[in-house]
Amino acid sequence: MRRFIVSLAVILALSSVAAFGQANGKLQIHFMDVGQGDGAILIAPSGETVLFDNGVWNQCPKPMNYLTALGIKKIDYQLISHYHRDHYGCTAAVLGKFPLQQLALDRGGSYHDALAFNSYLNSVGNKRRTAIDGQVLTLGAGTANPMTITIRALNGNGVDTDNENDQSVVGLVSFGSFRAEIGGDLSGFDTTLYRDIETSVAPKVGQVDVYKVHHHGSDHSTNPAWLQTIHPRIGIVSAGSTNTYGHPTEDTIERLHNAGVKMYWTSKGNGVEPEEGMDVVGGTIIVEVPSATSTTYTVRPTTAGTTTDTYQTWIASGGTPPPTSTASFAWSKRSNLYHVSTCRIVATISPSNLQTGTTPPAGKTLHHDCPQ
Repeated sequence: MRRFIVSLAVILALSSVAAFGQANGKLQIHFMDVGQGDGAILIAPSGETVLFDNGVWNQCPKPMNYLTALGIKKIDYQLISHYHRDHYGCTAAVLGKFPLQQLALDRGGSYHDALAFNSYLNSVGNKRRTAIDGQVLTLGAGTANPMTITIRALNGNGVDTDNENDQSVVGLVSFGSFRAEIGGDLSGFDTTLYRDIETSVAPKVGQVDVYKVHHHGSDHSTNPAWLQTIHPRIGIVSAGSTNTYGHPTEDTIERLHNAGVKMYWTSKGNGVEPEEGMDVVGGTIIVEVPSATSTTYTVRPTTAGTTTDTYQTWIASGGTPPPTSTASFAWSKRSNLYHVSTCRIVATISPSNLQTGTTPPAGKTLHHDCPQ
């Protein structure tokens, strides 16, 4: 009996989103609950579809069931951020049922995971293309409500790195005054494994309304310089409840909270506990913009008991707002690192060497443990 009740709840949840899958003149972005991975389906006002990543290898029923419930029949474009199995692992399954019509964009090159990578290549075939920095996809060209997706970075944005996360493709969605950034597992801190790519990409992205939080909220994503520049109103965390990485992490969620970002999580994850009033755990998160002239958008979690929230776009409300956090930066004039002012390391800097500012200093690298 319990299994039947759970199954019925899943069916009812999926059926409640079916109406969203129709071309209705609105922009829809469905940040799907795919577990510990990423997958989002964009439905343009014209009805064209774009798949940003597609779910976790061998865990494809979640995205497949959701796309089916939406009434999706085909995928016009697929944009893969990078070649980790939790981002493109369901390519064969998804495109096998929802045929790819136009292009499959990725970072180019190859990857050492031959099984998953070859499955991907076989699935996209001759529709595969390497994304180009600055490339623009226009959806609904010739209609009254066209929208664009602009490639803002890939392959480290000129930073020398061979880390797969660092090489994530960054896409900027634009529709009227609405902006959303989707950038895979892009890194924001220099560590033994990662390089800070976010800081150089941030000015190319600019301020956004919705930010798909990089790398499931890992502690080496979403650095202060990134947040100060893109200053999102909404953050989407895609993480699984059984992940072994501690995602989303306390440091990253704290940085987002301090920046005044309202957070929506696809699941509770397996890291920091959600904070009441700041974090909504809502399953698949649906963002909808009514029209190209609209000054508002809605965010709808699909979990029962949650509510739909309405927000005003930043551009419509006058552009960049004043910072919601008093955080500033501090550094030693003798060091190549800088810190968030609340970092414990700041207290150890000699007063004769201590320097501060409201923006990151040029030529220095953010301390990877900040803001601890």
